[in-house]
Amino acid sequence: MNYKKLEFNVREKDVKLNDKLRYSAILDFFQDIASIQANEAGIGFKEVVKKNFYWILLYVSFEVKKNLPEFGEAINVITWPKEKGRIEYEREYEIRNKNDEILITGISNWCLIDINTRSIRRAEIDYVGEMYPFTNYNEKCPHKLNLVEHDVIKEFNYKVLKTDLDHNMHMNNARYLDIIYNMDVDDAKDYKKVDIAFIHEARLNEIITIKYFKEGNYKCFIGYVNNERCFEVKIEYEE
Repeated sequence: MNYKKLEFNVREKDVKLNDKLRYSAILDFFQDIASIQANEAGIGFKEVVKKNFYWILLYVSFEVKKNLPEFGEAINVITWPKEKGRIEYEREYEIRNKNDEILITGISNWCLIDINTRSIRRAEIDYVGEMYPFTNYNEKCPHKLNLVEHDVIKEFNYKVLKTDLDHNMHMNNARYLDIIYNMDVDDAKDYKKVDIAFIHEARLNEIITIKYFKEGNYKCFIGYVNNERCFEVKIEYEE
């Protein structure tokens, strides 16, 4: 069965100043368990590299259903892939507490790129094992948020560091939420829902210019590299 469940403890490096789980750490947990389960299903990093491909993340969304886990708390992180599309591979996630209550749900959308051209390609890569039939998300992930920049409240520049990179040699997906956290546009309210679209990769020493504005009750961010849109983030806060 293509379903993976692992127990983790929330460590000091995973939390914000208030000792609650940092939002980028949610993506770290998602990435960790997705990598482990993909390896077990025969489609992990080493296997696709042999076929001249890299996995890249196009889109990820998560919703906080209950209180965020805190420092020292034991959590169960769960993942399973959905039926693959023509080019895209969707994957779902849950984070549960020790009482098996759902704290966070999430979904991500992946594709394969050619190592040499860095372009998206269709590949004959199949999961090993039976698919898990449950879903929290009936609709397919979008590719972009298509945010329209207006009335920019704050602009922030960030230089991509070596510690930001993953094994694809571009900025790790979770680090984008760290940039937003460091923009200091947060308030006391916790995030309720986060949507991130990854449009163009950011590489070592490149400068990402992030522009923050509001759209109704949402906080929105668009990142640019060399005036080309790199990523989009839309955040809904608790009332």
